[in-house]
Amino acid sequence: MASSATVNIFFSLRIPSDLVQALVDLQKEHRDLIDPQAREHLHITLGFMHQADAGRLADAAAVISSRTWPTPTIRLTGEVRHGSWQLQKNPDYHYRDDLVQQGEQVRLGVDHTAELREIQTDITQRLDIAEDGYWPHLTLGLARSDFPRSDAEALHLPTLSAPAPGLDMQQEMSTTDFRVLITRPLT
Repeated sequence: MASSATVNIFFSLRIPSDLVQALVDLQKEHRDLIDPQAREHLHITLGFMHQADAGRLADAAAVISSRTWPTPTIRLTGEVRHGSWQLQKNPDYHYRDDLVQQGEQVRLGVDHTAELREIQTDITQRLDIAEDGYWPHLTLGLARSDFPRSDAEALHLPTLSAPAPGLDMQQEMSTTDFRVLITRPLT
């Protein structure tokens, strides 16, 4: 009898080590606002595959393994957004543009280079998981309590840029914990 178990997976770019350190320093500086994403889980999210069964996981693994992509340069844009797919499931939660609410992700924008777009588009189209308006981003952490969006926008973000070292397919274990299933070097 076949298993009907499913998992949520996502595709991500690894962050260059110098930028990881700069982000960890930023997290330490703002621990009062942000519960930091663990160093080893900092990544740029490209797209999601929800409730993937064994067949869909095999399809995803084949896409990741079958192609060589150009290496994108990772650079933050300075744009900061917030929100939570998890909290959106709660009927009492109401998104507010002007307020980062407790438990929401603080998301940093990344430069959408031609190379990054090529990787994201190829993966999401081949697996039919493209989401309208999806914004590749880096999650800095979760809001510890409510604070004005302007405080998030005032963060002094790192200005480093460097090539992405790799592409990962990860399993979502929880809102802040992930397990790498496949990794592909890019550089």
